[in-house]
Amino acid sequence: MGAAAAGGGRCRFVPPVAALVSPRLSTKKILCPNCGATAKGRYCATCGQDNQLERLDARAVLLDAVQNFVNWDSALMRTLRGLAVAPGSVALDYVRGKRKSYVAPARLCLITLALWLLATRWLGIDPLATSGLELKTVGDAPDESTRVAAELREFLTRHLDLLLYLSLPLRALVLKQLFRRKPFNVAECFVLVLYIASFGFLVAIALSPLMALEPRLWMALRQALAFAWSVWAARTFFEVGWGSALWRMAVATLLHMIGTGLIMLAVALPFVL
Repeated sequence: MGAAAAGGGRCRFVPPVAALVSPRLSTKKILCPNCGATAKGRYCATCGQDNQLERLDARAVLLDAVQNFVNWDSALMRTLRGLAVAPGSVALDYVRGKRKSYVAPARLCLITLALWLLATRWLGIDPLATSGLELKTVGDAPDESTRVAAELREFLTRHLDLLLYLSLPLRALVLKQLFRRKPFNVAECFVLVLYIASFGFLVAIALSPLMALEPRLWMALRQALAFAWSVWAARTFFEVGWGSALWRMAVATLLHMIGTGLIMLAVALPFVL
């Protein structure tokens, strides 16, 4: 609730955070508001938080957001720079324990996936079509098949972000089998998959203006760049040759596409039939 401090015969309200950092009101030892450990000085020795805090306002929030994007040495910029120039190294560093230096792969994948879906909707493009899925009517009852296809498309479009994300563990399982002689478990392969997917979404976002003009060219270029990067990343991560990485990632990509389609249909059909 804060505290009342006397100064010059008058009382003033001191916010809880200010009470922690004010040199006139705090002792040399304080409790870190982030982890609760006893902290000496400005930085907490347990979690590393800067405890020279001020009461939050709009300016502080905006500055924090801007610094995360423009600071070349921030975790976000370090991750993006690593993904662009050293594919596979970021995932390998993360698996080996260098984790504070990078954005967590699951978080990065969710953010880039959300940004990609926002870009497609802002440009007025069907995100389902850009995923390579095309639904056509079949059978002797065109009216019924049209209805089912329309409902299926609506369901998949509404839940596309979740379905795409849930299909990624399948690719990790495939990679584990294809590179089973390497000392990585499924979770560690999943780290690589998440970073590969994140880069794929970033490529799609970067090429989004082309998507509005030439969707087919955009799709081909996006898939080619994402696949080439995934081969490069797998070669670094698994420490194999170019040929080995190429055919294994081609198989993994094909099986992942088939599996993603089957997963989507298995989840959606019970809701539309």
